[in-house]
Order: sequence, then C-alpha cells, then structure tokens
Amino acid sequence: MRWFKPGIRNSISALLGPEVHQDPGEALEPVRKAMLDVLGADGAQINPQLVRRLKYLHDPHALWFARAEMVAVLSQLHGEALAVHRVQSLSPVFQGLVPKSLIDSSRLRSR
Repeated sequence: MRWFKPGIRNSISALLGPEVHQDPGEALEPVRKAMLDVLGADGAQINPQLVRRLKYLHDPHALWFARAEMVAVLSQLHGEALAVHRVQSLSPVFQGLVPKSLIDSSRLRSR
C-alpha cells in the first residue's frame, strides 16, 4: 500500500514553487554581492572579518542577521541614520529567502 499518492506529492511540490529546486549557493550570490556593495571598500577596511563572514555564510538567515553588524560598521563611517537606510535597501534581495515576517518587521522598526 502506498502512503503518498503521486498526485498529492506533485501538487505539494507545485505549491512550494521553483525556489525549492534552486541551488542555495546560486540564490545567495546576488545577496552577497549586494551586501558587499553596500558595505563598500571603507567598511571592508574597518571590519575585514565581516567581509569574510559575508563571503562564506551559506544560510540566508545568517546573512539576514549579519545586517546588524553592517549597520554598526556603516554607522562609524556615515552615521546611524544613513547606515540604517542603506541596510534597509537590501530587503528586496532577501525576498523569497527569508520569511516575509522578518522583512516586514524590519520595515516597522525603521519608521
């Protein structure tokens, strides 16, 4: 006796969408690039450990939470308001990689 019918399995994968089949490393590369671009050469010089961590983190949630450290580094360079604004501009690149509730809650805090 089959526990799962093929039709059910196929419909569940259709609900989950194409992101399930995408290579996680491939999906994170645009996020890494955007984060490193926002950090810039001056931020990389202040905190090379953060740059190294951004390059090698393999989890979208870990990259999401690294944004707090980015704010700290950018605050030293540009002030807190501009640092928060720049890091907030990264939210769209996390779309589909972290829960929508995380993205929404970060918008609420910046208001």
